[in-house]
This record gives sequence, C-alpha cells and structure tokens, in this order.
Amino acid sequence: MLNNDLSDNSEAQRLRELIRELGLPLRRLPEIIHSNREQCLSWWSQHNEISINESHFSRLAGLVGIDENKLYSGKYDHHLARRRILGDYNSLPHRYQEGQNSFLRTSSHIFRYIVLTRGQWFADQVLSSLDVSPLIYQNTDQMINLTYFADLLEALSKKGFTQRELDTLASVMFLSLQETLLGQRFEEAENFSDVYSILAKNFSYFDSNFEYKSQFVGKKYVLTTTLPLDHHQSLKKTPANIQRLMRYRHILLAWFPHLAGLTPLFPTAEPIQHSDFVRTRYEFTLSTTP
Repeated sequence: MLNNDLSDNSEAQRLRELIRELGLPLRRLPEIIHSNREQCLSWWSQHNEISINESHFSRLAGLVGIDENKLYSGKYDHHLARRRILGDYNSLPHRYQEGQNSFLRTSSHIFRYIVLTRGQWFADQVLSSLDVSPLIYQNTDQMINLTYFADLLEALSKKGFTQRELDTLASVMFLSLQETLLGQRFEEAENFSDVYSILAKNFSYFDSNFEYKSQFVGKKYVLTTTLPLDHHQSLKKTPANIQRLMRYRHILLAWFPHLAGLTPLFPTAEPIQHSDFVRTRYEFTLSTTP
C-alpha cells in the first residue's frame, strides 16, 4: 500500500516524477488522471489541483504492468517499464527469461478463470504484482518459463486462493484447450486409452521443460516425467513453489479425459526430488470404457 501519510502535494509530485521517468506522452494523461485533456494539462503545469490518490498510481502501474509498490518506491526495472510504455507488452522481467520452454497458452485458462471468478481488475493486479503486463495474454504462443507459472500460483495463494481453488485451476484447462485443434482431437477420444495416447504424442504442445517417457503396458499407462533444474535456477531456490507446481501437474494429468466427456482419472504418483532434478512416475489404470 502507498504511504497514506503523504500529502496530496507529495503524491502529485511523485506521480509527475514517475510520468517523467517513464516518458509517458502527455496525450495519455487522461488514462491516468481520468479527467479531460485540458484539465490534465493544466494539472501537469501545476495551474490547477487534482486530488491524487492510490487509484492514480494503480492505473499507471496497470499501464506498464509493474508492481505498484515497486513503481512508487522507484525500485523497478526502468528499462522494462519503458518498453511497456512504447507498446512492447510481451517484454518480460529477467526472472522469467531464463529457460523459456513453456508456451504462455498453458496458463491462459488460469487467467480466464481469474477473470471469470474475480474480475478483470483482480486479474490485472495479479499479473502486475509479477511485473507482467496484463496484455501479455494477447499472444499465447509466447514462450515463458516455469518460474512464472510457479510464481503465478504463489501470487494467487497470497491473494486468498485456497488450496482447493488452486487445485480447481487444473480442472478448467478446457477454457482454453477446447477451442484448439488438439482439443478437438481429445473430444473424439472414445476411452481413457485414446485420451492418454493422444497426450503422449503431444507433450511438446505444452512445453519442453520436462523429459517425458510413456509406456502402455496392458491396462496401465505409465508416465515418467523428469525436470532438470539446471536451467531453472530461480525455481530451484524455492522448494515450496516446486511442490505446488508438481501438485498442480498431478491434478492436471487427471483431467484430460474430461475433454472427451469422460470422468477424471487420477493416477498414483511416486515423486523423487533431487538437488538437480525432479522426477515423478505416474501410473494410470486404464479401461476400455470409463
């Protein structure tokens, strides 16, 4: 939260400073001030007073996709914020540039769920808290890393999502996948074996972070996933985030049959966490009919 002890003049002065720092064109002042152009220019020239409060800083933070408190304190990435002002909404903070082996589309259903259940403003605040522009989901083919995904789940937890609701996020992947060609293939599956055969051939649609090994043995589907941590140093430092991420993936795997109109199929999971990798062996019991 911003310092409520500051006077209106102090906050107005800080807002002007930020606008100068960012190089925001004055023609865009109405987006921040919410007054007509003449009143905004008069305020900028200090010829009239407009009461400046937290909402004005929130609008500016939303515009550049930077955490509001970082922006206000000046502890933000100036280069990144400047790129956003110039329209590069796909630009990422350094934290999410290492090991960009995931498609943003693998989390688009989460963003849509947040908008549907909490509203656009809440969703925008979550992304801005990660220094990610809310407009990034205009291009879901963009590559991003697993650290972003883990941070997103952590941010939602901090903003009030219970573990049950975090688990629910894995079950709503249909919000984005059902509209794709791959989603249509899942819809045509007739049984669990068909579903996981399709999945086994299309892991690359989602990411290349994990190494996947699939085996169909009788009525069993055995999937072994291995995540080398060498290229995920930020994630490696947060074991709790790794556990949250792996829990999400476990539930996600169970919900692919839903795309074919079948019931979820929860596998057993045997995790092995090493300092250099995370490996999990999943075993699904398949049947000809659900």
